[in-house]
Amino acid sequence: MFNSQIETTEEINNLVEPIKGPITPNKLLRLRDLMYSKIIVRPYNETVKEAEKLIRWKRTAVEILVDAYVYDGKACTDLVVLFIALCRALDLETNFVKVKKENMVHSIAEVKLGNNWYIFDVSNKKSTPAKGSITNKNPYQGWQLWKKGRDAWDLGLSDFEDIEKINMK
Repeated sequence: MFNSQIETTEEINNLVEPIKGPITPNKLLRLRDLMYSKIIVRPYNETVKEAEKLIRWKRTAVEILVDAYVYDGKACTDLVVLFIALCRALDLETNFVKVKKENMVHSIAEVKLGNNWYIFDVSNKKSTPAKGSITNKNPYQGWQLWKKGRDAWDLGLSDFEDIEKINMK
């Protein structure tokens, strides 16, 4: 059993091998694209709603990679978990960031390159790394910080019902 969702494994290390070397914001884009080349984004609808609840916040990065799928519109945590594991395999310092806006929640990555932090919404394929860090005083595109940590489990999110923890604050 894994202690964290982002433990690097042989599969994770092998996947990042072509990207090793100095990492730039453009290489973060390549890393995201590489991640998307290994997984399928399945449609999310009423038919899969219960199946999605069974996996939300439960899978490790390697499980996401091996399962090779996420659900459209419900995949931000899985994508950030996998992306952070890939970054960690490249020895990059990272943060898993959970944000909220009105009645919505979202997961975003922060990655440190050199002395600078970059915010990266890896579940948005049009997003590019933005210099900075999410704080209570520095929201990201209207998203307010809920918590930062190593991964979703570190924030106390390991089951679908844990959504209430976010909504209570």
